[in-house]
Amino acid sequence: MTAEITVDGLPIPPASAERDPEQQPRSRPRRRAMVLLLLLGLLATLVTIALWYFLFRQPITALPLPGIPTAEVPGYSTAMYGTERPMGVAVSPSGDRIYVSQSEGARVGLVLDGSGNTLATMAPPASTGTDHVPLFIAIDPLTSEVYVTDRPAGAVYIYDRDGAYERTLALAKPIVAWQPVGIAFDATGLLYIGDLSGASPTIEVFDRQANLVRRIGADNRMSFPNGVAVDAGGNVYVADSNNGRLLVFDAAGALRAQVGRGAGQGNLGLPRGVAVDDHGRVFVADNTGQGLFVFGTPQPGSRILDLIGYVGGEGAADAKFSYPNGVATDGRGRVYIADTANNRLQLWSY
Repeated sequence: MTAEITVDGLPIPPASAERDPEQQPRSRPRRRAMVLLLLLGLLATLVTIALWYFLFRQPITALPLPGIPTAEVPGYSTAMYGTERPMGVAVSPSGDRIYVSQSEGARVGLVLDGSGNTLATMAPPASTGTDHVPLFIAIDPLTSEVYVTDRPAGAVYIYDRDGAYERTLALAKPIVAWQPVGIAFDATGLLYIGDLSGASPTIEVFDRQANLVRRIGADNRMSFPNGVAVDAGGNVYVADSNNGRLLVFDAAGALRAQVGRGAGQGNLGLPRGVAVDDHGRVFVADNTGQGLFVFGTPQPGSRILDLIGYVGGEGAADAKFSYPNGVATDGRGRVYIADTANNRLQLWSY
């Protein structure tokens, strides 16, 4: 009879009671084979994608790479110096012409090439006793003419692509004490202008003959509608600056969505410039937020703009801002911001 071995009163089974290795589950080799097949399949997929790219230099649109975001914030590229308190900015679709207004110094607009070299100035017409402060800029998509608002003069000046003065916008029916600020075109050539005159500032929409078509935002108690932009679907984005809001109206002028003021993620301080790129991303230069907010356009039926991200921060170093104002995009994934108090234009890109 074999004595039972115990430890602390608990029996220890004899060696003969241990499980026979032949009786161990036989599923482990099968699992290893499955994992190996999965790894080989993934490797084959990656090799196929790499070969496609190197052969055709384009992505496989039906098979997007995992983990690469389709909507993200731009990255800092460079800064262009030589401006005095830049306010507004507009850029040709190709990026070969950059137009920027200056609120100090000579108070004229500048025409820059894609590298930031000055090609010409955009001076207002000669006048006596009138202060001129060029503010915001828009490019006519049908003629490539450049429109510049001048609030103190109550005028919008029109220049050709190379910066030569052509004429002053003549409204079909003049508006008393007109104070134009923000300005934008839609794809059809309708002109949108933020106007501070009257008891309630509005966005005025003009046709090609400068007839007033409609007013937007009269019931929304806007205060200094500086930035204006229109997306491909006809939605109108307005930086309601002194109310700290970004308002989104549909093509008929009904309020669709808004972003408000506050300390939460994506909330605004003093929004000024607004731009929308051809991917539907909305860029807002926040004067007191010292940076650039990036939102997505509202989805059908939604009153929310999803925050994609924020770039910037206060300072004079690269990628930092000091009271940014105007913002514009070109057709090549680049974003231009008037970094006003740093006397420079910043270029960010995707």
